[in-house]
Amino acid sequence: MTQEIHDPGSDDLQTAYAVADQQESVGMRALAGLFLLEHEFRRVADQPNLARLIVNRLNRFAPYDCAVFWTCSHRGRIHNVTISGVEPSKDTRQVLKWGGRVARWLSKSGFGNMQIRPEMIEDQKKLADWPGNIAKSGLYVPLMGRDARLSGGILLLRAAPWAQPVRVMMDQLGEAAAYTVRALELGVHGRRPRRINWIGLTSAVALLAIIAGSFFVPMPVNMDVPARLALAPPADAPRGPTQIDLLVPPAGAMALAPGTRLRIRHQDVDYQLEVEHVTNWLVGLFDDRKVRARLVSAPDGLAPPNFERLTIENAHTPLAFYVLRGPVRLMRGYLGLDTPR
Repeated sequence: MTQEIHDPGSDDLQTAYAVADQQESVGMRALAGLFLLEHEFRRVADQPNLARLIVNRLNRFAPYDCAVFWTCSHRGRIHNVTISGVEPSKDTRQVLKWGGRVARWLSKSGFGNMQIRPEMIEDQKKLADWPGNIAKSGLYVPLMGRDARLSGGILLLRAAPWAQPVRVMMDQLGEAAAYTVRALELGVHGRRPRRINWIGLTSAVALLAIIAGSFFVPMPVNMDVPARLALAPPADAPRGPTQIDLLVPPAGAMALAPGTRLRIRHQDVDYQLEVEHVTNWLVGLFDDRKVRARLVSAPDGLAPPNFERLTIENAHTPLAFYVLRGPVRLMRGYLGLDTPR
């Protein structure tokens, strides 16, 4: 019967193999978790889903006590602060404000992948209300794409230091998250960008509504405006007929329309006229508007021989045209179109 010889060194070798296998298994699981997370980044529908994915799934390969995720504009404005285990509500408002202050500090710091130490936080006066149940140390990972544009950041907080392999993996994850944030902003995944500037959109709609509504608000017009005969008769010519053609600068003729009453005072004599036709103000914007008017009343039944001004009486014009009188007058003055001819 043969007796098996036991080698004492073989137990140590098997133990070493078991430890190595265990370490390799842990590392492979962490790497697999990273790959799966990056794969899910490409399938998220919007930024809130991306935020929840990051703060709730990083524990697979980078254990932490608290995670803070945010995005930011290229000017540094912070958006969408998400904290692990915190749902937005009245009770969590202060915690979310704290997360926003942390995000602003780190976004302006210019830090790369960096381990945050307690003394760095204590030097920040705006972070004096740091929650007592959250460690003042952790790992900050900026969301930096290949274009070196900062899109946001990830902060993992815990008391234990971070191993170099984890920091390398987090760098990779930060770049993938930055790409996803940018893709969502540009409408990749077949969706339109989800972030809408509601204040700007509301302001634009309100402005358009005011402009459109101004065309339906009539403004009463009773004013003197410059005017002249389209063709001045010779000094020795007989008085003209009861229908005459006038030229009126656009700024003064905004309220003119068929039926508008005009009054001309010449040599202490009043003449009443009524507009029969007037050219479109857009067509005559760079030239005087041509007006054909019919004499309504005059002491001798004849049109005035000459005049320099007339009075528009009891007319109405849309508020938009009424407001445009000043700019049109300034533009014509700048271009020298109101000089006497």
